[in-house]
Amino acid sequence: MTDLWDLTKETMEVRDLIVGLHRSDLAGTTTPEQERTFLLRRAALEQRHLAMTKATRSTGLQDAETKAEQTAVALWKHDQLHHSSRGSIPAADPGWSLASVHEYVVQEAKAAEGKGEQ
Repeated sequence: MTDLWDLTKETMEVRDLIVGLHRSDLAGTTTPEQERTFLLRRAALEQRHLAMTKATRSTGLQDAETKAEQTAVALWKHDQLHHSSRGSIPAADPGWSLASVHEYVVQEAKAAEGKGEQ
């Protein structure tokens, strides 16, 4: 039950980030760092959602897989464009691919946790 509560809490925090991004977009003040924070939190959230969907064998596995991949790719591409990776292997490293993009999210989430960013 704690995992579900944590997932719900994180979902609400990501929604708050969306609202903040929308406001800064309207004001023309959005920064790549704000976008990255949202993309990282959203990608990590979707990874957790996918893991929970698999663990509980609930319906919606294909949807969870799609969202996890889309958000992971969005973070990966953002970090390539802005050279904003925080983990030990940069996003532009040729070792990363669509097949390993989920691992990229894990690396970046761990790096953010270690720096108190997430």
